[in-house]
Amino acid sequence: MKALLLAAGKGEGLAPYTYKQQKEAISIAGRPVIRYPIEGLVDAGIRDFVIIVNEKEDQIVQAVRDLDARIETIRQKTPGISGAIKDGMELMDEMFVLAFGDIIAPKEFYMELMESFDRSGTPVFSTIPVNSGLDTYGLVKINDGLHVVKEGSTLALAGAYIIPKRPFDDFLAYLDTIAKNANYFVWTGPWTDIGYPEDIITAIEQLLRSKTSTISNKASIASTAVIGKGVIIEDDAVVEDYAIIKGPAYIGKNAYIGSFSLIRDYSSIEEGSIIGAYSEVTHSLIGPRSVVGSKSYLTHSVIGPDSKIGASVITVSYPSVVKRGGIGKFGALISPYSEVPHGAVIGPSFRK
Repeated sequence: MKALLLAAGKGEGLAPYTYKQQKEAISIAGRPVIRYPIEGLVDAGIRDFVIIVNEKEDQIVQAVRDLDARIETIRQKTPGISGAIKDGMELMDEMFVLAFGDIIAPKEFYMELMESFDRSGTPVFSTIPVNSGLDTYGLVKINDGLHVVKEGSTLALAGAYIIPKRPFDDFLAYLDTIAKNANYFVWTGPWTDIGYPEDIITAIEQLLRSKTSTISNKASIASTAVIGKGVIIEDDAVVEDYAIIKGPAYIGKNAYIGSFSLIRDYSSIEEGSIIGAYSEVTHSLIGPRSVVGSKSYLTHSVIGPDSKIGASVITVSYPSVVKRGGIGKFGALISPYSEVPHGAVIGPSFRK
């Protein structure tokens, strides 16, 4: 069976960040987002993938280049989600996996999808209970079978399906026609749809929550540094004198943590990033190759790749209205290649 992955959306909920980086190529805990569904499906037995991409195709190709799978990318020609599926469907088998490239879930989620199909031989829908941001999901009701609805439900489509290859005009209408006779499962485990900035912070929590400490013997860690529980430190990372990594936290390859810095819970410092001396980072994503100046404080924020954050920069987060709930607050969203001047104080929900 083949899988069709969608990775051509504009990522409007993450704008302006996504003007320069494709959402599915954002690195979280050392992996681009799109690798999570692909790796999950590979573990479930899928080896052939077609990925629908846009003009940022090179970012997706780079993200999946070394995966143990047969992967083909196709540039989207027909507008919208329905158009993206139509563009790739002709390359699919009579039954195929349709998956969204911005879902972070464990391999068990995809295994349950495949096992449900093996038991029934019919189309399969993954669903998940949600309690906030209902207008951001496709919803379903269970009433004499499964039905796709616009409102009045707290059960959402979970972004992975096994469906038949058939002509259609509207994707949700097409799902509704096959749903009533389809098998389905309700997933109650870890699951995050990366659509808005707070989803990235939620994903970090999801990915690091159950991790035990793993410290590469190729990392350089000062004898005076303090490493807490649930900390992952990759090859060639450097942790300088008196730095504290409280954890759970992720420190990527070639990352640098300056002296007396504090990396607190649920922070992901991606490959090649630099955290200056006396800085503090908590509940934040620091994108690959970014530089955070000394004496800065970053909280509940997303810093894009190759960004330069000046010294003594502060991001502020307060409880605020967010689309999906969960963390309930957010600091700043800094786009790739941005520069933030020394001493800047950035208020909640700031986007650059």
